[in-house]
Amino acid sequence: MLAFDNTCVFCFILLNVYIVYSYWISLLAILLVYSALRPIIKTSRSRLDIGRKGVFITGCDTGFGHHLAKRLDDKGYTVYAGVLSEQSPGAKALQARQSDRLHVIKLDVTKDDDVEQALTFVRSTGPGLWAIVNNAGIDFPADVELATVDQYKRCAEVNLYGMIRVIKAFLPMIRKSKGRIVNMSSVKGRYSWPGDSVYIVTKHGIETMSDSLRLEMKKFGVKVAVIEPGQYDGATSISSPEQLKRLRKEIDYMWEKASEEVRQTYGRSYFDAIYQGMERETSGGRQMSADPVMNAIEDSLINVTPQARYLVGGSFSLVDKLGILAKVYNFLPEFISDRIVEKMTGCASFTR
Repeated sequence: MLAFDNTCVFCFILLNVYIVYSYWISLLAILLVYSALRPIIKTSRSRLDIGRKGVFITGCDTGFGHHLAKRLDDKGYTVYAGVLSEQSPGAKALQARQSDRLHVIKLDVTKDDDVEQALTFVRSTGPGLWAIVNNAGIDFPADVELATVDQYKRCAEVNLYGMIRVIKAFLPMIRKSKGRIVNMSSVKGRYSWPGDSVYIVTKHGIETMSDSLRLEMKKFGVKVAVIEPGQYDGATSISSPEQLKRLRKEIDYMWEKASEEVRQTYGRSYFDAIYQGMERETSGGRQMSADPVMNAIEDSLINVTPQARYLVGGSFSLVDKLGILAKVYNFLPEFISDRIVEKMTGCASFTR
């Protein structure tokens, strides 16, 4: 009986060793095959000549949307640049180009009327619509226990439901042209991060919705791509003075809505540290070129076989780490991925 028990234990140990090592061997094999095929895949791509067909871009007041509108206009595309306000500095800068190819359109992606009016304008002008680039987005950094349900809803209404609203409105035009839908996600669409779930929930939603849409659109010849930038604060408006003012108001709102128990547990200093962290990133950062992200978007628009996902890392050490984490996160067991994130963020320790 004892010998039988020892045999069972030995077999159990062997089984676990096999499971662990076979997992890593399989992962290594997949990565080696991918690394070998990637240059072949990249070099085999050919580009389309879409002429002056239109590209509709949301969120062009600032950031990636603004950069993309200018780049595509310079390259001769017809551009429909959706802006939250036609009086914003970014909107006025686009209007000042006085290009007959660049149309600046008032667009709040959370409003059905704005989307319908934009659709009517696009239908009545230009040589047809080739692509949509869903770029509009906002963020409310905070712990789950601190962020309000209202903030979750407001972020999702722009980042996720606003994107869906635009896609559903313009999809008949895209089907007709057998064109492209490009959705702006983030490296954080691939993994979770403490203190940013309000934003990350929407980016994970963008990833999964885009996958469903990509599969559904294959029968119509429409390609769907996801862009996943790293931390390009210097190339976007996420840490601009205007956004920091908005963040300050949102943090004050969180404190106002927090229960007495939450206030006593965390303290006001914990809430203020969220703002101070963003402020440090703004003052300590440097300008980053948006070109790597623009290159990825342009590739997704005009390649015959665009990638399903474009992971675009940055140049800072943290950004590089985030890009690497995004590539391997889903292959790692939680006890490893959690430890990596804890080390990078310090989220496992608590000080008031």
